[in-house]
Parts: sequence; structure tokens; C-alpha cells
Amino acid sequence: PLPQIDALAQRLQPAVAAWLAAGPGRGTVAVLAVHSQIGSGALPVDRLPSLALRLTPPAPARGAGRWLDALARRLRALPVPVIGRIADGALLLDLRCLEDEAAFLAQLGLPPP
Repeated sequence: PLPQIDALAQRLQPAVAAWLAAGPGRGTVAVLAVHSQIGSGALPVDRLPSLALRLTPPAPARGAGRWLDALARRLRALPVPVIGRIADGALLLDLRCLEDEAAFLAQLGLPPP
């Protein structure tokens, strides 16, 4: 349910922001309302409201695309790959897709909630 996703977003936003700040090429993390695609088959275009973490480069400047690509590669290289989508100058991590908050944080070297 959306209220649970919102609570998750509020817990993760500061933790992911701290992780991003500690890495190369600092950026920012915000919570963004999005719509998740349900899937394919019988419901290929249906969408559900969701929330995402919006990871943006330090400044909208030259090289932002390289920063986003490097961040996406860094997340995909984790033991359990984290897959987001790049849209409107940011990497979006849809939280409706996150099944294990503690494991996600542990992969980033962050303490559990």
C-alpha cells in the first residue's frame, strides 16, 4: 500500500543520501511520486501510484549523464543488483519494487532501520 511505501521512502531517503554523499561525485536524494507499471500480459499498460528515490547529480552541469551512468553501474554491481531507471536527469529507484529494506541497506554498508 502507498502509505507503507511512503514510510519506507522517509526512512531510506536520509540513509541513501548519506551513502551517496560518502561516494565519488556527491549528489542529492529526494522522494518523488511516480507510477509503477504493473507488468505485461493481461495488464501491459496499467500503472499503480508509487514513490521513488530520485538521485540527482551534484549540479545540472556538463557530465551529468556520465555521473548517472556510473551510479547506475555502481548499483547494478552490488551482490544483489539494484536496478533503477534514468529519467529527467535523475536515477529513479521505485520503492514499490524493494522487497528487503535491511538487505538493501546492508549492501550499501548502512545500518538497518
